[in-house]
Amino acid sequence: MQLQAWEGDFGDSYTDRNMLDWRLRVPAFREMLAGLSIQRLLEVGCNRGHNLVALADMLGGEDIVGVEPNEHALALARAATTRAGFLHGNVFDLPFKDGFFDLVFTAGVLIHLPAADLPAALAEIHRVSRRYVLAIEYFAEHETAIPYRGRDDLLWKRDFCRSYQEQFPGLQVVKSGYWTIEQGFDRTHWWLFEKTARTG
Repeated sequence: MQLQAWEGDFGDSYTDRNMLDWRLRVPAFREMLAGLSIQRLLEVGCNRGHNLVALADMLGGEDIVGVEPNEHALALARAATTRAGFLHGNVFDLPFKDGFFDLVFTAGVLIHLPAADLPAALAEIHRVSRRYVLAIEYFAEHETAIPYRGRDDLLWKRDFCRSYQEQFPGLQVVKSGYWTIEQGFDRTHWWLFEKTARTG
């Protein structure tokens, strides 16, 4: 039900509202990814590509890919840059081999998944990451449903750090923080995880 909403008119409207200057986010991404060796990077739920435009500008020639379920958003992303690749798809079925990317991340995507669907999404993100996982999401200590555009089944705040580490005990938090509107994000927490030998 949620995925259908994002693929359809609801997702189109979200995309049309979701406009920002990608340059605002470059310093935040520099801080989050500082010191990492990244050759291949995937954003799951890239929408119109703001993050990947910023990362392409920052990283240069690395393989940068976005997956997005909304065709309208994909068209805008492809028009925004030729320095990243954009594929139609969703977090539940990522069309890549295990460990294909050095870093896999979401920004404001996991918040839109109901609790029953979250483990499958985290498993796919974890599967295609070789080393790092980055989550940039709304935080609450306890799961909290937030009314969103007249619906109560499309937005939740959670402790996504705990969700990842309970499902994959070997994921280690490398660093974490909090972004505001000044950095181009909407009051989001973030966690950078690294896979360890204990990761399942």
